[in-house]
Amino acid sequence: MLLQGDDSHKAEDIMIVSLRLITSAFAACACLQLSNASAQGFPIPGKPIRIVVPFPPGGTSDIHARHVASKLGPALGASVIVENKPGASTIIGAMAVVKAEPDGHTLLYTLSLTVASNPHLFSKLPYDPIRDFTPITYACNGPTVLAVSAGLPVNNVRELIEHARKNPGRLNFGSWSPGGTGQLNGELLKEFAGIDIVHVPYKGSADLVQALASGQVQMAFDGLFTARTLERAGKVKIVAIADDKRAVAAPEVPTMAEAGAPGAYVTGGYHFFGPANLPRAIIARLNAELVRVLRMQDINETYTSTGMEIVASTPEEQAVILRTQSERQGSIIRKLGIRLD
Repeated sequence: MLLQGDDSHKAEDIMIVSLRLITSAFAACACLQLSNASAQGFPIPGKPIRIVVPFPPGGTSDIHARHVASKLGPALGASVIVENKPGASTIIGAMAVVKAEPDGHTLLYTLSLTVASNPHLFSKLPYDPIRDFTPITYACNGPTVLAVSAGLPVNNVRELIEHARKNPGRLNFGSWSPGGTGQLNGELLKEFAGIDIVHVPYKGSADLVQALASGQVQMAFDGLFTARTLERAGKVKIVAIADDKRAVAAPEVPTMAEAGAPGAYVTGGYHFFGPANLPRAIIARLNAELVRVLRMQDINETYTSTGMEIVASTPEEQAVILRTQSERQGSIIRKLGIRLD
């Protein structure tokens, strides 16, 4: 729900200070927890490692997690399974990890939304974005693409804006989760172009794809992989990418700036976290193995095919990236007055 901008300057100042403290805590935590020591007793024999994905099966995050799990298991000598726990703007899945034992056997694979956006979207969260998670690695950067229904009489962003202006309130744009980059990009385009389009949130990319394919919504910012699947089926047209550079997997798709809407986008990506209080040696082991897996050629190709760019960071680098994403997304959320509670 969009509210009128009622945050006071004092509240914004407090938020900025809080962000800086949060960032410092992430960086300090990451530096403290790294260790070259071997993780004795990890993994626990016979105990599977869970990768919790806070989205339904079939979406980009689910595809990533299952490919990584297939390589991580042999690397760690353990069974690695993926558990989908969608809903509540990733909060349900996040809480499953918050409540888990800090033994390295429960990981969260999630979008930046969980830590970078949710603190700005909710006045109260059941988790603390810093104290309740341990950074392990920033897996990849992943901009979204703007896809429109094949039956919509537009072929580019300029034509879409003109069509929306002629049909105020009659176009819907879907997103895979309230407050995620899909919604933020739609709201930014709405503000930039001065158009009246209606946001319709879904519980994951798979649900959004069905809605877009069936015409329940006429446009959406979603991952390249899912949008490309619909495009090949003749259901949508991809008209722009929400980034400042073109995607390697889709070099023909113009950026938002090239399409006539400079600055009207926000980017995010996927992160691996563990619960709080993970032992330093286990963090080091998980980071090393995940980075090695992410840099494997076939895993890299899987990510690239879905429009992602592998980062495979250290926890310290992850903290810096999270700071940038949180400040950018927080600024946009406050400017647009978006609240989810």
